[in-house]
Amino acid sequence: MAVDGVKVAEALASALSVIPGVRVHSFAPDTFLPPGIVLQQPTMTWDSTTRTFCAINWGFPAAVAVIRNTEAQAQAELFRIVGAIAEVLGEDPTIGGAAEFSRILSATPQAFNSQGTEYPGYLVNIECVA
Repeated sequence: MAVDGVKVAEALASALSVIPGVRVHSFAPDTFLPPGIVLQQPTMTWDSTTRTFCAINWGFPAAVAVIRNTEAQAQAELFRIVGAIAEVLGEDPTIGGAAEFSRILSATPQAFNSQGTEYPGYLVNIECVA
């Protein structure tokens, strides 16, 4: 039986919620206040050649956004949060037992828009196999 995507997203959000001073959302919130991480709709792929067919590769794009007081402060805060995501997943790649493993694949600079406001950000690609 395949794993429920909502449970994987919630486990990932819960794992990332330990990052100090950051609001983490397992879905797009009605109201967004930075600094924050918003998990977006994942891609899903199945690879039956290396594991059981029921295992799914979940590709979660995670939008990381901060306030722009100055460019230097925004960049420093983005680096801190993205580094913390990698650290959290490195310390518990099973995200509390919800996945076989998870890891950060990449982080691309990308502004995050919420309710007509653009925030400095990164789009972090996270892989979870469950």
